[in-house]
Amino acid sequence: MSRPARPVLAVLGGFVAAAVAVAWAPAVPAVADPPGLVNVGVNSARNSSDKAVTASCPAGKVVTGGGGYLAVSQSAWGHVGIERLEPLAGGTGFGVTMREAGDDDFLDDWAVTGQAICAPAPAGWQVVSATGPAQTQYVTVSCGTKRVIGAGGRINSGGAGAVLLDQAVPSADLRSVTARGVVVAGANPPPAWSVTAYAVCATNPAGLERISGSAGPDALGHASFSQSCPAGKALYGVGADINAGNGWVLLSGLNVIDEDSTSTWADEYQGGPPNAWSLTGYGICGS
Repeated sequence: MSRPARPVLAVLGGFVAAAVAVAWAPAVPAVADPPGLVNVGVNSARNSSDKAVTASCPAGKVVTGGGGYLAVSQSAWGHVGIERLEPLAGGTGFGVTMREAGDDDFLDDWAVTGQAICAPAPAGWQVVSATGPAQTQYVTVSCGTKRVIGAGGRINSGGAGAVLLDQAVPSADLRSVTARGVVVAGANPPPAWSVTAYAVCATNPAGLERISGSAGPDALGHASFSQSCPAGKALYGVGADINAGNGWVLLSGLNVIDEDSTSTWADEYQGGPPNAWSLTGYGICGS
């Protein structure tokens, strides 16, 4: 599905490697179970450079999941995509990286918000990861006998936006997470790019379940979907999947709205794919 044409602009190089010291939202205790769950976040600087931010967990809590999204400027829809959604191995927070896609010449300012969902460490808490061979799109990591409470993925050596994250999907039985990287349409990535999948695991948390829903694009090539946990449950983590985008659709938002609601969105890149596509958003809820 095509979108209105955008002007061709010059590239500004550089990479913003740290967030500005401005909190996206205070760490507010959740009103629902699990006890002690909080959602914290941080905003990047607003400019035209690629960005990486880390949302940090409060003392005494560990990361269970997290999200990140393109903030401030809708003019960047279809120009900027997610490269990294990473629960940090030590549990201290959640890292998000967003880049301008492919060789897209985009000059307007934009910002990114990174989010961490944090809680007192559940029984058996750990972050596990797996990295695939070079140029392998799909990578799956397992929690073994434990259950998945958070998901993530990362593109390694992706050539400054030539390869972006297309999905980070918790399995239906919440035993594993699959991440996928795709080459942006028309881009020429380095041959050594790879994908890392992340899972945050715990030993059978109470009331654990996966929720999901899907949406297709509107007339501007923007797809979004919002959903909430069942009553009495709150979000441990979130995930997303672009279906049949094949490098023509950019994942640009996994927003943890509050303790029990999430919104996911994606945008067509340079007119979008010739085939139909859709977006699926996931939430992992517990009590």
